[in-house]
Amino acid sequence: MEEKQVLAEIQKQERQLSTYWRSLHWHVCAVLAAGTAAAEVLLFFVLDAASLISCSVPVYLIRYIAVPSLINGALVWGCRWLIRTRDWDETKKDGIVSLTMTLLCFVITIIHGAFSSVYMMFVLPTLLTTVYERKQLTVVTALTGMVLCGLSAFMPSWDPDKIVTAYYFSDILICLMVQAGTLAACWELLEFQDRRRQISRRRDAERISLQREVSYDALTGVGSRMALNRCFEELETAQDYALVLLDLDDFKQINDQLGHLIGDEVLRQVGQLLNNDSEGMRAYRFGGDEFCVVLKQPQSDEAERCMRQLQEQFSQRMRELFPKFPMTISLGIHHQQGGESALQCFRHADEALYKAKKQGKNQLASN
Repeated sequence: MEEKQVLAEIQKQERQLSTYWRSLHWHVCAVLAAGTAAAEVLLFFVLDAASLISCSVPVYLIRYIAVPSLINGALVWGCRWLIRTRDWDETKKDGIVSLTMTLLCFVITIIHGAFSSVYMMFVLPTLLTTVYERKQLTVVTALTGMVLCGLSAFMPSWDPDKIVTAYYFSDILICLMVQAGTLAACWELLEFQDRRRQISRRRDAERISLQREVSYDALTGVGSRMALNRCFEELETAQDYALVLLDLDDFKQINDQLGHLIGDEVLRQVGQLLNNDSEGMRAYRFGGDEFCVVLKQPQSDEAERCMRQLQEQFSQRMRELFPKFPMTISLGIHHQQGGESALQCFRHADEALYKAKKQGKNQLASN
């Protein structure tokens, strides 16, 4: 497999993980919104029992429960709609979820500005963005959180119990410093994750390349013998398939008279023909010039027609490449019968190939 293809496969797996985390990230936003509403309801009963509510009950319910819950619910479901229905790339969708959590923190700090410690919530969106492993997203989220933290602290208060003192301003400054420190720590964490991802990518590339090496024949590009063994294991529970064994006629003479390099080129041409055929066909090389073809759900006449067409294509291509040395292939076909194992089918196909060889060159026989 080419290096670019391996990298593309690894990046595809990484995008799948990113998509999975984005879904979890949205659920965290939903839990935060629902948990805030539940906490508000619980707090109402506690304060009401202690006669600590400084306003009327209807005003409290509207100010601290109804309005915040509606805003948070709109943010969460709006985010869900955007990441599900909009045809945006993954980066923008990740940014939307991160922004949604930052806005949820903004709403909560506005509603409960009387408690300066609540401003520490802005650290949470920054921390969660590190899972995406994109520095730009983390920096933008952190800076947005710091701006909204300052805006929430100094804008007109929603909470009438909020008292602004020198200690309050020092608490806000400490919160901003903690957010800045969190951003710096996240930056270092992302640097580490980037290096680890590079190492992981190299290992994944080696693993995928090794899997391909053992699954595909390097010369012809068709499946290897090991892949054929795995295919036979899968066929043990399959029904309605046919096995075709293919053998080049007088291949030893081709190697002896034209040389092994030409022999290798002939095998490559066979591999190209087998790989270019229909989707319902899988080809494997299990010997020097021996190939096995698996046909899924073939009609009897259709399988033979397809194989005769393959014979003709091969003969024509060889006449174009080696006009003074005609080359042909012989084939044996066996259609799986009820209760037959893959190994039994293979033996019957081998018997059919032997029958075809006895009839001469460029023959096809079924068993």
